[in-house]
Amino acid sequence: MRIVKVMSPGELRLEEAPVPIPGPGEALVHIKAVGICGSDLQYYTQGRIGDLQFTSGHILGHEVAGVVEALGPGTAGPPKGTSVAVDPAIHCGKCRFCMEGNPNFCKNLRFFGSPPVAGALQEFIVHPSHLLLPLPAGMTFPVGAITEPLGVAIHAVDLGHLRLGCRVAIFGCGPIGILTARVAQLAGATAIYASEPLAHRREAVCRYGAIAAFDPERDDVVQAIRDATGGEGVDVVFDLAGSQSATTQALDALMPGGTAVLVGYWKKDEVIVAGIRAMRKGLTLRFVRRMKNTFERAIELTRLKLVDLESLITHEFALDDVVEGFARAEKRGPDILKAVIRL
Repeated sequence: MRIVKVMSPGELRLEEAPVPIPGPGEALVHIKAVGICGSDLQYYTQGRIGDLQFTSGHILGHEVAGVVEALGPGTAGPPKGTSVAVDPAIHCGKCRFCMEGNPNFCKNLRFFGSPPVAGALQEFIVHPSHLLLPLPAGMTFPVGAITEPLGVAIHAVDLGHLRLGCRVAIFGCGPIGILTARVAQLAGATAIYASEPLAHRREAVCRYGAIAAFDPERDDVVQAIRDATGGEGVDVVFDLAGSQSATTQALDALMPGGTAVLVGYWKKDEVIVAGIRAMRKGLTLRFVRRMKNTFERAIELTRLKLVDLESLITHEFALDDVVEGFARAEKRGPDILKAVIRL
């Protein structure tokens, strides 16, 4: 089978490897689509996220859909030929955090593409069969793959504890930011504002629920949000930009007693928070750790056409064109929202 390795920042290589054999409790999955995530791009361009750094030959990719090719000995699970989304987070199910219902904090968590764990940019993988989620009839593999980032958006909105009629702001409108706007709308937000420097993303987030989208390179975003909310600010902000300036603006855009849900990765581990201002407003800060028990909900919302994932996918690249796919996704050109690799 063919696999994609990242050899050094900015360098991808296609290689050959043996097809793995599933053991008890495992399934062999023929991978059909892998979404390119912002975290994949950060590893690809910088070689690391925080204290996690890949070694040469690492395999990326955690937004995954495919077909069950075979089951290991004595394994129950979706039968051969089933189209599935693949949960990339392999939790132990036995540690304190798993037992308390927080598998995203698992002490023994293995997550696709997070060094040293290999990701899914390869034609076949073996995976625990209980972490394969059958796709509804008619759902395409690219759409099935990006139900994973939708699950992250759902978890972020869960942490925000939105109320009916609340006001929300989203800083950073990449794919997860755009999806967060739609999920927030479904959760009851009636006024959603967005901040994003790229014009095509501002246009997209307005299609997914925002009533106004501001350009932080041109607009005074905080003042614009205050003006739109009678000087109060919003109830909840979602920071997906991964920049110091966006985090500062997000906190300043909150009303007293508001909640900030921090989703995006910063380029450096340290970020400055205006602590006294946040304290005087009595803000709550919540940090998103991937997703938590939301995968099934993401698939169901997509099946019911309550969230339009298909329109978010602007580019599909064949495996032979993976280098071009990553390069174009990293440049964030004016025509690209979400890129998927087809295998």
